[in-house]
Amino acid sequence: MCQQNKNQKKQCQYCGSVPRRSLPQNNRLHLLFQAISEKIKAADGLLHHAMWWKIVMKDRWLGYNEVQSNGKTIYSLRGTADLTVDELNDFMNRVEHFAAERGIYLQD
Repeated sequence: MCQQNKNQKKQCQYCGSVPRRSLPQNNRLHLLFQAISEKIKAADGLLHHAMWWKIVMKDRWLGYNEVQSNGKTIYSLRGTADLTVDELNDFMNRVEHFAAERGIYLQD
């Protein structure tokens, strides 16, 4: 079982892996997208569902994975499930800042 070594920041002392994002982090992120979807109109003047906002924010701040296949480059949005705790914190901070600039805050 992986355990974080207190002397080695953010890595398992046994296998060296970096912890992946947590379920509470993911839940908070989805609450943010839900709040944004209910209160913020996009550039087209419309409200959009939470998953639409998640895709837009991932496009803006997470970027894409690239895969080479038969001489072609295929791009896919990076998923949040494979992010480390720190990477998801960074992404969430950007989303929270976006929301806060528009008067949306989550209760802690």
